[in-house]
Amino acid sequence: MRSRWLDGPSLTRRRLLQHSGAGAAALALAGGAAATAPQRTAAQDKVTLTWLVDLPNSQEVADRFTEANPDIEIEVELLTFREVFQQNQIRLGSKADNPDIVSVDAPVVASYGLRGWLLPLDEHIPQEQVDAWVDAQALSSVYDGKRLSAPIWNSSQLFYYNLDLFEAAGVTPPGPEERWTWDQVADAAQRLTQGDVFGFQFEQYNRIYQLQPLPQGKGAPVIGEDGLTVKGIIDSPEWIEAFTWFGDLHTKSKVAPQGTVDVHELFINQKLAMCVRGPWAIKSLTEANLPFRWRAAPHPYWGGEIYVPTDSWHLGVNPNGKHQAEAIRFVQWSSSLEGSRVWRELEDIWPPQESLLEEIIQDPANEDWPGRAYAVAAAEAQHSEPRPLTPGYLEYEEILSDAFEDIRNGADVEQALSGAADRIDREMDKYRT
Repeated sequence: MRSRWLDGPSLTRRRLLQHSGAGAAALALAGGAAATAPQRTAAQDKVTLTWLVDLPNSQEVADRFTEANPDIEIEVELLTFREVFQQNQIRLGSKADNPDIVSVDAPVVASYGLRGWLLPLDEHIPQEQVDAWVDAQALSSVYDGKRLSAPIWNSSQLFYYNLDLFEAAGVTPPGPEERWTWDQVADAAQRLTQGDVFGFQFEQYNRIYQLQPLPQGKGAPVIGEDGLTVKGIIDSPEWIEAFTWFGDLHTKSKVAPQGTVDVHELFINQKLAMCVRGPWAIKSLTEANLPFRWRAAPHPYWGGEIYVPTDSWHLGVNPNGKHQAEAIRFVQWSSSLEGSRVWRELEDIWPPQESLLEEIIQDPANEDWPGRAYAVAAAEAQHSEPRPLTPGYLEYEEILSDAFEDIRNGADVEQALSGAADRIDREMDKYRT
């Protein structure tokens, strides 16, 4: 599941796009006639929509939609995560009329919007449907004042730990409603690091997605209000302080493993006592029949404001597609409460609607472990925070990933972040007007 929602720690979206061999599309918004309000066509005018996607059970979801919409057929083309990015770049960048339905990862909605690859949906997604989404996902679906996508999947973060290792080390773990500070995590990690067992690690240890709560919790933004400014922000005292803590885990106290590691494998083999992962880990841990007890607690913080990473896949509509009205109908349904219930019936996904998250919290099956972990994760929705909203997210993420790797390997934190700020600032020039 984790590879379906969010790619691994060393893979960046920009590198995915570079593999396509396609040139960047024009940065000005591409023209395209606005779609009229979606209307049902006669059965004899059945149309076929194309959808490129890597999500499991997508064909089944499409079939459930077409059962109720017999005038539409959806041709699902299942690709890998990498291929979805490649094909979007090639097809949308050349203004092809397919795919009709665009799978877009939340942090690149702004990038696609800048290039004119997504049709505005403001007139087609009811406000009550938008209001039902987690606020962070409603926010990440908008670029330049226009709603360009609709969330179909979501994510959250949890603090997982090996209860047996805690008891063996004489460390009292947090309860299911107890939020530890990052300093408590570091202190416990030192006591739990013994022999070839490490105390703590982030699953995505070089990705801003999981690491952004560190500077945010210090009171620092992750990007300027214009979505382009980074100088004075990612090299600020708050960032330096946060990532000094992060670097020390790897280089001074050595409680976090360096190099390329698989946090899931380390955890299930009892070589890692604590980690931060999303709710996608719950099912895999439960089905693994592990020889130890594991538990989960709320996402750590510094003691002030709480920030929990969120978001995942959205859907949009190709502005050059020939069947925009029908594609809009599918996107609207897929991101509705009805559509989300179908997704959850077929796959153990994290829903974008607050009401479904509340159902997870209240579900009697989640009163005890391991189901209790789902309830803990769902409760974190109130603290959800999207990734930086910027058309330059691809460059921002990749350059920061390099800096985080340098810091993990002992680089001077201030120099690493200052260098990253300079590099990102230069990349952002092409987005400035």
